[in-house]
Amino acid sequence: MRIPFPKTIPLGRLLIALTAVLLVQIIQGTDPIFALLMLVAQVAAAVAFNRLGGMTHMAGAFSLFAVLPNVTIPELTHLLVGQPGDYNLQHPLMTAGACAVFFACVMTAALLVSSISHPVALLDHIHFSIFELRIISALSCMLAVSISINLLSLKGPLQDGTLLAAAGHFLGFLFAGSIMVATYVRIVTTNGRSVVNWYVAFLLIISMVPGLLNASKEGILTPLLCWIVVVAASRHRFTWFGTLGLAAVLFVAWTFVYSFSQNARGPVRESQSISERVSLIILFIRDPSAFPDVTSSSEESSEFGTATSKVNIIQRYSLLKSNDMLIDADLRSGYTSIDRYTPILLSVVPHALWPDRPNPILSNELGHKAGFTMGDSDTETGIAIGAPGVFFDLGGWLALIVYTLICVTVYFFVVIRFVGSSESGIWGLVPIGTEALIAGAVSPAAMFNLVYWFMGMLFLMIAILKTISYLAEALISRRIPT
Repeated sequence: MRIPFPKTIPLGRLLIALTAVLLVQIIQGTDPIFALLMLVAQVAAAVAFNRLGGMTHMAGAFSLFAVLPNVTIPELTHLLVGQPGDYNLQHPLMTAGACAVFFACVMTAALLVSSISHPVALLDHIHFSIFELRIISALSCMLAVSISINLLSLKGPLQDGTLLAAAGHFLGFLFAGSIMVATYVRIVTTNGRSVVNWYVAFLLIISMVPGLLNASKEGILTPLLCWIVVVAASRHRFTWFGTLGLAAVLFVAWTFVYSFSQNARGPVRESQSISERVSLIILFIRDPSAFPDVTSSSEESSEFGTATSKVNIIQRYSLLKSNDMLIDADLRSGYTSIDRYTPILLSVVPHALWPDRPNPILSNELGHKAGFTMGDSDTETGIAIGAPGVFFDLGGWLALIVYTLICVTVYFFVVIRFVGSSESGIWGLVPIGTEALIAGAVSPAAMFNLVYWFMGMLFLMIAILKTISYLAEALISRRIPT
């Protein structure tokens, strides 16, 4: 068995499959116009995916990872549980229209950028030996663990302007880079025969620990997803034993992660020490009934209604309802000014150098606006809202078109110039693993952060490696007195 890692999606077969889905949805009571708009969104995303290199490039992977939670996952899930595709949406046609327009703009940006001749990507000029990659993996892991321990040991809120706050931005890339580089080294050194050893397994486990201690589904699942991306790119064929092992891991993730992140989140995050969090995690594993069961008491107003508990963690990666909620809030209370988004361009300047630097709008604030169930004093919980809803929030239909075209075109152009194909080395894969869980809820800020955090982490590793190299060379070449 191989994990799919497609370079292209056959449009003919896709149209046949989407037409069949559309017909089933109409039979189930879905508005035909809604179903057609969702079909348009998926075809547009597939065209962008094909033009940008598919899964072999982070620009192509972005198109796929963005359409899955906004359109494909909610559509297929509603179909499987026997609900209309526009179930429980307040503005179904506007929501589907926003998705169609957004992905039409993504397709336009992809066609434009892919039609331009590009030089060899910057990172393709940088080559590392296997030994250097091992050093990068170990350094990334040690830095990530150190940052995680300091973050989890805080007794109060994290203060802007501190070194820890700045380092925390790179935490996800450090863990992802450590796992993906180590897996790549294992594959290369064994000629593709093995994709895991004790060191890779150790990295996977230790990188999931911060996610467990924060009851964060992204923190738990991202390391596994990063490993899967590298394995899929290598075209590794699993044995029957390996397939069963992978299936067992995915089954545990399916049955444990969603219920844990939902039911244990409050008690775990309110704990004052790491030892208390560990005790709560062990208690949940032994007796989940000791925690309030949030997942089986979904209100009828939620995206999948009373079927929410049946779809498990899929519900957490379906963003169609969040798009609808933010669009509804925009129609009721007005759009969010672009001035709340643009401060992201200033975020390259650390708070330590500019203490009063304006902060961009966060997903938490958008979650309050959209009406998610949150405490009035909650300013930290991240809320996943789909990219079409976020760009619509900038000013309606015209803003959705203009800002999506500008942001996505610039994003595609920059990443193609900086990051090469995964076929040319591991550095093309690292951002694919890190963007997988955020592309669907991407915003102008997320695009900007993804680029400069990744580049910052990479050049930090290069600087450290070169320093070690020069020091070693100086020590080795120093004349020994006789």
